[in-house]
Amino acid sequence: MGSYKKNILGMVSKYSVWVVPSVILLTDVIVRDEILPSFKPLQWAFYFLSFVYSVILYSAAIIALRLLHQLKSKTIYFIALFFLVNFYTFAIIGSYGYYSYTGIMPNFFVFSFIFNEPLNSWTILAGGVTKGAVFGGIALFVLIGISLWQTTIKEPLKYKYQVPVRISVIVLFLAISAFLHNNTRFNDQVYVSDTNTIAFVWRNLYNHLTGDSLGSAGLQSRNKPKLGRLNSNPNFNVLLIVTESLRKLNLNIYDYDKRITTPFLSKLIAGADPNRYFLFKKAYSNSSSTLLSFPSILTGVSPSQPVPMTHTYPLFWEYGKAANYSTFYITSHNLQWNNFEGFFRNSGIDLLWDKEKSGLKVFNDIGIDDRETVKEFRRYLSELKAEKKKFAGVLHFNTNHFPYIVPEDSQEFAVDSPVDQYDNSVRHMDKLLEEVYGFLKEDGFLENTVVVFTSDHGEALFEHDYLGHIDSNYIETVSIPMLLYIPPVLKDSVNLQAIRRNTEKPVANTDLIPTIIDILNLENDVSVRNYTSHLEGKSLIKDISGDRRIIITNNNEISLYKVGISYIKGNYHYIMNMTSSPAQERLFDLSTDPQELKDLWATTSEDSKIRYREEVLDCNVCVDLFASQGIPFRRTETEAVNLRGGTLVKPASF
Repeated sequence: MGSYKKNILGMVSKYSVWVVPSVILLTDVIVRDEILPSFKPLQWAFYFLSFVYSVILYSAAIIALRLLHQLKSKTIYFIALFFLVNFYTFAIIGSYGYYSYTGIMPNFFVFSFIFNEPLNSWTILAGGVTKGAVFGGIALFVLIGISLWQTTIKEPLKYKYQVPVRISVIVLFLAISAFLHNNTRFNDQVYVSDTNTIAFVWRNLYNHLTGDSLGSAGLQSRNKPKLGRLNSNPNFNVLLIVTESLRKLNLNIYDYDKRITTPFLSKLIAGADPNRYFLFKKAYSNSSSTLLSFPSILTGVSPSQPVPMTHTYPLFWEYGKAANYSTFYITSHNLQWNNFEGFFRNSGIDLLWDKEKSGLKVFNDIGIDDRETVKEFRRYLSELKAEKKKFAGVLHFNTNHFPYIVPEDSQEFAVDSPVDQYDNSVRHMDKLLEEVYGFLKEDGFLENTVVVFTSDHGEALFEHDYLGHIDSNYIETVSIPMLLYIPPVLKDSVNLQAIRRNTEKPVANTDLIPTIIDILNLENDVSVRNYTSHLEGKSLIKDISGDRRIIITNNNEISLYKVGISYIKGNYHYIMNMTSSPAQERLFDLSTDPQELKDLWATTSEDSKIRYREEVLDCNVCVDLFASQGIPFRRTETEAVNLRGGTLVKPASF
């Protein structure tokens, strides 16, 4: 019996290096059985490499523990053992528990959230916490603990050439670690759990230590703009509803046909009076980063314009106060993020209600439950109605931001992929809008309230092999919904036909402030015109050009995200992407390729390439980025003369 037991222990010791990697691989195949077959060849290569790394990582852990044991330091040995057992337990249970809940493996944004918001990170952890996960975690903790202890103390692994083997393991570990570090951002959702955890934690730690790539300088406190009290006595309200990370591609009102995500909005638009409801079909954000896109909505200043404009131009509420409105900002977000609280501090908002003011816990990302925000909105508008006050206010939601957590009763679709979870968030947003609309209609606000609904930016759901929004300027991250409601009280004072024509033309979030100023009839006031005359945005109640240019960037002194720039003009979308080295330029024809699957840049002539770049010569941010990447962005005088038959002229537009 003793000999049999010894043989069993010897076998366990002999193959112990495979115990944890085998558990990880088996778990991965079982949990992600539906997504693995869809991997492309390159993804399979990285998947295999991640498993090799998993084996090497575990081998390194065994070698380290064995060395600590040989040093006769029991305390250090057991601390290291406890740390490693916890790491593997949390990596496996946390990763696959979270995947089972959201359809997404923890990625850069999950770990970045934990790094930046440690006190609010329960939203991430809670997603994978179930009774099964708890019991599984305990069982796994015991299994890994016994395996490591058995290997390093009871029956230590014995092999020849210990020093060369140990050196080889360390060299391989460092080499693959460096390779994964440089390739992790664009191989999201590929690695097995322990490799995935190490790669993304290290990527975040590296960025924090070096300030590389993802990051932000944040917003600064604003200089109070010089905006006089205007001679205005409005007989209507203005309500701006903004949601977070809502892309138009997953809305039925924009022809999404995979499932019913917007039953309320679809019914509303289908039966809407065409002279009241205007759905813009080609609406774009000026940035795929909230840090830049949301201030651009409120100021009308594009992120491509000089940063001092963002910090000195009036905000939406300041125009409202100047026009004798009561103002409010009711949001689910935590405004301490990137100093939004300081940015809004002197803007004259009568009621500012956010996550901190609410006293409520985090529900999704760093925001509270949007249902609570709707309650506060209804309460405050009822108060304003009782006091017979007209208002200019913003209602700001958070539901559609990663990780797309929604209440249980809004889990309309089974979750097997990120798209499923995202569609649940879209369906939940539709419910929230239905409640807001029902309240506005029931209390009579729709008779005299201009309502704008939009999103700060879109979201990538593995189009172009990417999940999220910050590192991408592709169409899925910048194409947004935009809906404008004009109440009956304004039917004779607003050019409804111009708005209707503009629904077929490219529009942007920066158009909202010029539009509101026009509706308020403030465009002729000198103090207002001092600001609006410099805005890139155009009023939607006046005819705009269908060939206009809309610049999109995540790069300026406020935001340090090294993404690049893009612009949309006519049917074409030009992208200069800095997320790879060297920077990559791309060109898409949205009229024939709306999903941006066919890159035209390789077949574009050198002359045309210069012309596309020259379209943004008036954008200092764009020129600086071109220069930083060594991209030729203008012709020399000699080249211009030669290319145009001896006559120096401005490059032709496309």
